Parts: sequence; C-alpha cells; structure tokens
Amino acid sequence: MNRPPVFTASGLSRRAALGRAAAVAAALSLGHRLSARAAAQEATPPPDPERVVGELLGVGQPTSTPGMELILRRTTIAPGGGLPPHSHPGSLLLVVDAGTWGYTALGGTIQLTRAAVGSTATPSEALPIGTEVLLTAGDWLFVEDPQDDIRNAGEEDVVLLIAGLTPVGEPFTTFMENMEGTPAS
Repeated sequence: MNRPPVFTASGLSRRAALGRAAAVAAALSLGHRLSARAAAQEATPPPDPERVVGELLGVGQPTSTPGMELILRRTTIAPGGGLPPHSHPGSLLLVVDAGTWGYTALGGTIQLTRAAVGSTATPSEALPIGTEVLLTAGDWLFVEDPQDDIRNAGEEDVVLLIAGLTPVGEPFTTFMENMEGTPAS
C-alpha cells in the first residue's frame, strides 16, 4: 500500500527531511572526530632524545679501508623516546633486536630487509624518503650516508644493534641544521 508523502513546514517530505538531518548529524560527528584527532596529534609530545641511550660495544680501524673505522653499537630507545632529524657519516647496518621502531628516511640510500619467515630470506626493498616505516625484531636496514628521524613506535624498549664503517674522528650522530644545529655522539 503506497501512502502519499507527508510534507514538513519547509516543503520537504518527512523522509527527505529525516535523510537531510541524518546527513547533517553524520557530517557534524565526522568533523568532531577529525578535530579531536588533530588536537590529539598536536597534543602528542615529540619523541624525547633523553630516552635514547647509545653504547659503544667495539671499534677498530681496518687496514683495508684507511681513514675509516668499523664500529659496533647498541642503541636503546625507551617508550616515548626518539631523535629528531639527524645524520650519520658512512655506511650502517641497523638490526632491530627488540621492540617496534619507527624509521623515517630523510636522505641517503636505504635498503630494508624484513625478518626471515622460517628459513626463507625476504628480498630487500628501497625505502621511500619522507615516509615512516615500522620495523620489528629481525628487520634490518643497510644505509649509506643516512639522514633520518627515528622513534620508539611501541610500548616496550627498542633495541638496535648498529654496525658501521665511518670516517675516523667524525661524530656518530649530527643533528641536522635548522632543527637542532648541535652535534651529538
């Protein structure tokens, strides 16, 4: 049985008025959620460099590469920790030993290899510049002349094992100009 439409004071049928009201309510709800998300992102503090601890495990100068030193470091990043944009000299191999690590390449050449599944190695892939990638235990990066931004992206400590072939006497980490401007080791 078809009923004739009931019209409201605005001249719209009741069904059209309800549909329009539902659309307005949905738009307002979405706008509220987006503004709440933006406020939460603005309220999230930047990663804290004080929560990053680097430890030199070993160093040597190979005769096959004069002027370079081979280093081995362990870096631990507590939850909420990270480093703003910075660079390292030379070539590094970084292995995630524990945790969830947020890595954003800002320059250099970066190859990512994900943890092997069973005994099958995964192929390496080039990382895009400017996009954060999350790495977990067993994932590793090979980087040449890296510029990056890093953070602990989880709720447990991130532990990185870092092997590097770097120029003798240069600081291991230098904060990028226009960000911090201060070298650190």
